[in-house]
Amino acid sequence: TLVPGAASTGAVCLDGSPPAYHLHRGSGAGARGWLLQFEGGGWCNDAPSCAARAGTRRGSTRLMSKLEVFSGVLSNDPARNPDFYNWNRVKLRYCDGGSFAGDSEFRNGSSVIYMRGQRIWDAIIADLLTKGLAKAEKVSAGAALRLLSRRPSYILPLRQPRGASWGCRHGEMHERRGVFP
Repeated sequence: TLVPGAASTGAVCLDGSPPAYHLHRGSGAGARGWLLQFEGGGWCNDAPSCAARAGTRRGSTRLMSKLEVFSGVLSNDPARNPDFYNWNRVKLRYCDGGSFAGDSEFRNGSSVIYMRGQRIWDAIIADLLTKGLAKAEKVSAGAALRLLSRRPSYILPLRQPRGASWGCRHGEMHERRGVFP
């Protein structure tokens, strides 16, 4: 899913393309559970490395695979993924070079590199809220949620739904109330 309207808010990948995510809808008892997986890929270190990354799938949705196989924690097989197989599972595509944490740009003549991870995060969450995240009873975003929670403006757009619980398997998000064993 390319995030509709994201570019109008400046939420763009390194090359200016719109951000994206893959969503597999939950079902049954898991229909109100949401698992957010942040795609990894490392950071670019300076303008030249960000410019180089902008020409790859880690910097442009134009170059990303349109289909994504959900495996591991994103699998819908209860034998392989007993905790989340029937939850709404989202893979947030990584294209900003700074772990969804920047909000700047670099101009060099006629070329521009956008480092807009915070805006991408906000746009994706806003779109997911309209697709059911706003009614979530359980939300898990792993260690990335712990990182993002250090900047309150990142968590505020999530507006934790009434009665919902956050989860973080390896972090310190203790508000989980039963999401993980």
